[in-house]
Amino acid sequence: MSHAKASVTANPCRARPILAILLAALFAVALAAASVTAARAEADYAERAQALVAPYIEAGLFSGVILVARDGRPVFRRAYGLADREWEVPNTPQTHFRIGSLTKAFTAAAVLKLAEAGRLGLDDPVRRWVPSVPEAWAGVSLRHLLQHRSGIINFTALPNYYDQIARVDHTPAQIVALTAGDPLLFPPGERFEYSNTNYVLLGMVIEAASGLSYEAYLRETILAPLGLKETGYDDLTVILPRRAAGYRRGRAQWRNAVPMAASSAYAAGALYSTVDDLLAWDEALAGPRLLSDASRAAMFDDRGTGYGLGWFVSRAFGKQSDTKPGAKTSGHRVYGHAGSIPGFLSINDVYPDDHLTVIVLSNTETAPAQKIARDLASLHFGHYAAPEAIVLEDVILDRYPGTYRLGPRAFLTVAREGKGSGLTARATGEPAFPFVPESDRTFVSKVADMRLTFETEPDGTPTGLILHRDGRDRTGPRVTEDEAKAVLAAPPRQHREIAIDRTRLPALTGRYALGPGVEIAVTVEGGRIFAQATRQPRNELVPEGERDFFLRGSDAQITFTADEAGRVTGLILHQGGYDTEAPRRPEADGPTPGLGPRAGSPASVKGSN
Repeated sequence: MSHAKASVTANPCRARPILAILLAALFAVALAAASVTAARAEADYAERAQALVAPYIEAGLFSGVILVARDGRPVFRRAYGLADREWEVPNTPQTHFRIGSLTKAFTAAAVLKLAEAGRLGLDDPVRRWVPSVPEAWAGVSLRHLLQHRSGIINFTALPNYYDQIARVDHTPAQIVALTAGDPLLFPPGERFEYSNTNYVLLGMVIEAASGLSYEAYLRETILAPLGLKETGYDDLTVILPRRAAGYRRGRAQWRNAVPMAASSAYAAGALYSTVDDLLAWDEALAGPRLLSDASRAAMFDDRGTGYGLGWFVSRAFGKQSDTKPGAKTSGHRVYGHAGSIPGFLSINDVYPDDHLTVIVLSNTETAPAQKIARDLASLHFGHYAAPEAIVLEDVILDRYPGTYRLGPRAFLTVAREGKGSGLTARATGEPAFPFVPESDRTFVSKVADMRLTFETEPDGTPTGLILHRDGRDRTGPRVTEDEAKAVLAAPPRQHREIAIDRTRLPALTGRYALGPGVEIAVTVEGGRIFAQATRQPRNELVPEGERDFFLRGSDAQITFTADEAGRVTGLILHQGGYDTEAPRRPEADGPTPGLGPRAGSPASVKGSN
């Protein structure tokens, strides 16, 4: 023992390498253990994510590709369903999808690149680059266009857009001309209102400032430098390998989506991509590879509107704001955008502080893409709680199948699931959703924010139900299948425009609470009345009565309600066979306007297309 101590003391340098080797070995072991732990956590997440998505697949609600990435590396990447139903070709992670309005982030980045090069300024008036626009748009800047604060009407909200305009090729100038004759909805910069026309104009600005076509500038300045070989402008005349076809549900079967020319979406929504390319795109925007720090800061600065430059900016999984419906005052920061184009839905959500990305690309119009994306993020953050099912006896489950009336032309058909202890429920014109029991009378959907509560007699016989959906309860009595068929077989009422006293229209203006975080804003301009739901296009209301209006090219109608003194109290939205009441929000600047005694009688009950 004494000899060993003397030896070490005599050769201190010899002990240091041994200690270093020991520490290195311990570090390697710890690193390996951490790696194994991380791998297990990723495997566990992937397994739970697959279980979360499975009910959507079983219900036939989703077809497409999903990718969840942490620190730029996929932790869940799966393809589902068919890219081509006619040839039964499956989707793969390499499948190309039309991404719709996810295009706007690319357009915004292209404008920022031109600004960095000194080719344009974000506060330049649009008329500097597109001189053909109306004089009334002289106050509209490029920043207004980027942030949807221009006041220019959205051309995709025109009544004949999907039936006629979208089906044929248009030049950008022809698209802009569709709304150039209409007045601005509000002075530029006054408020946010989403309009695809803004980004068509930005595409024209890019071409004018760069001297290249929109497609060429995007390819040479963004796509090629970032190596995004699977992203491009969707020219339908070009053979594109692994291109997904788009589908929709109609009359309880799959149908091809209505045709849409890429040029009718242009810089607002004409790109295609894959999940891997979109992940690479998100990663490029997180660092200095594409944009300067100043440009990236501008891109994600919403200036209080909830929309930056090509991205929605918000918080998720936080406390609800008391001042702004739907806003969050805490939680995880998220930059995201949705894309919706005939046959396709897409979501790209980035949680910058958590370095988490969730991408959902679907080639069906019925896919609940937003819910899937948010639930997958919630699962990653540990907030997600799947509904816990209980097992009920057949004698209880067999009580509930039948038909329930939810609206003038809306029914819910409840059936046994066929296996297990659940039910399915299918609303008129929609696919069937699976439900699992929470109790002997309450069932919750595994794939949508819906809950069924059955009303029963003392002996358990159901007499009706309550459907909780989108934050609203709808009550429906049980009816016979023949009664439902008779109602649906009757032709919908035809609508006819009539002349009314338009000086009375201002009494109808205001904001009407349709549901949690959703309201309808009613405005009057130039003797015409318009309605716009939260984050939806604005539509003109056509009078068919003093208080009854319909929308051309849509099954929606609105009836305004008033009290005995003629004060406007709310409206009823008739759409999809449902009647939805929306009370009028109190105005801060004065009393509720009155319709007058003539229009103050009780509202008539009317059907819906």
